[in-house]
Amino acid sequence: MIAAAVVAGYPVAISAYQALRVRNISIDLLVVVAATGALFIRNFWESAAVTFLFALGGALERATLNKTRKALADLVEAAPETATVLRNGDPETVEIWELEPGDIVLIRNGEQIPVDGVVHSGQGGVDEASITGESVPTSKREGTKVFAGTWLRSGVLRVRAVSIGSDTTLAKIIHRVEDAQDDKAELQTFMEKFSRYYTPGVIVAALVAGLITADVELALTLLVIGCPGAMVISIPVTIVAGIGRAARDGVLIKGGEFLETAARVDTVVVDKTGTLTQGRPELTDIVVLDGAYTEDQVLTLAARAETASEHPLASSIIRGAEQRGLTVETVHEAEPVVGKGIRATVDGRTVAVGSADLLEDNPSRDQVLELNGVGKTAMFVGVDGRAIGIVAVADTIREDAREAIDTLHARGIR
Repeated sequence: MIAAAVVAGYPVAISAYQALRVRNISIDLLVVVAATGALFIRNFWESAAVTFLFALGGALERATLNKTRKALADLVEAAPETATVLRNGDPETVEIWELEPGDIVLIRNGEQIPVDGVVHSGQGGVDEASITGESVPTSKREGTKVFAGTWLRSGVLRVRAVSIGSDTTLAKIIHRVEDAQDDKAELQTFMEKFSRYYTPGVIVAALVAGLITADVELALTLLVIGCPGAMVISIPVTIVAGIGRAARDGVLIKGGEFLETAARVDTVVVDKTGTLTQGRPELTDIVVLDGAYTEDQVLTLAARAETASEHPLASSIIRGAEQRGLTVETVHEAEPVVGKGIRATVDGRTVAVGSADLLEDNPSRDQVLELNGVGKTAMFVGVDGRAIGIVAVADTIREDAREAIDTLHARGIR
């Protein structure tokens, strides 16, 4: 028991000493005094129990912080470290800190964008999920903004750097997460304030009792009884249990402050992507424009052409065809057209999937605009320059989304 008290109490004693150096009387000091007093009156079990409970409370509190630190580590890993800058027209790989606002940065297909900036030239599709949460890539062209930490999924961009390093949107998100780690629940803050008065009060009360009764054992017993072990451990245990339970249900809570605030929530604002939706695009519509083709034939041609595409939406069309039991054979001749789509040779015919600019017959865009207007991404499917159909993809609603919203409404949450 003595060994257990010493091992568990050593870090507590260090913490109490460090607090005293800055003139702060913490509960750590009361724990050390009470544990030492219990040893003097030969109540070894009490000494070990007091230090163990306090050490356990500290360990659980650190476990809570580690959950938010993991989120921070994921964000830090998302930050690029190098960039390809154009100097005198020649590409040169440099560290991020070597860049300056106004530099032209070259981003190739599949690379991560290293700066916040504006597209100087080029076209491409950018996956901005790390910043906006949107699963569908955003089309970028001259004059549009891009953000550090996002990924170029198609095309080539030349970006004029505006914000670099700690000034980027991604860096500000990381900084906000760091701030969130320091946020404490109101009960935790109360405990810190409470200890400033409670600790010296218990020590003075025990000292007075010892002087009046001349009974050292009584004074030390009061110190042990006055040590708030249950109170110290209850708060971190409650917070860790709450955060852990929420995590099992897919809800990430950054700290005790936010867990405590959740009890007073009366309105919930929900991010659509990955919360109400599946978080990845799926095939939703097939529109036949030429009666000589069926839906399956339009989809098969589109899927085969997309086997040569690196665009993130290509996999959605291919997956949709396979789910219908269609055979999707890989094509060997294809020409990606940046910002417009792809042309491929399928069984000797030229199949195009993308915008109307890939076609020769100038089809009506009304149905495409109608599908785009309801949040879908619609693309023409053409054969030898003539539109034969339209395929559309979208991030689909989760099956349990309606039930979750109805449950919130039933509890009075808007």
